[in-house]
Amino acid sequence: MQAAESLIRPSNAWQQEKALIKARAYVAGVQYNFIWTPQDKAKFRRLWRENRGLMYICNELDRHWVEVFVLAADLLDRGQIKERERPLFG
Repeated sequence: MQAAESLIRPSNAWQQEKALIKARAYVAGVQYNFIWTPQDKAKFRRLWRENRGLMYICNELDRHWVEVFVLAADLLDRGQIKERERPLFG
């Protein structure tokens, strides 16, 4: 049983290596807020259905364009919004 547990539990050396990798890692987008309230998500979806452009949606939600773009990409990927004829940047 001990041999099987050693396969499941990472070694101490691996834990140390992982900590070093994490300490040197670059994390993109930490300056943005990707947390959305249900109300803001619903407002985004309404504006999306109204075929509003990216900057209009950003102004309405008081969000950076990167945050809105990532939300749109996420909801499209999950099938929660549909693609539309008007491009997001148009």
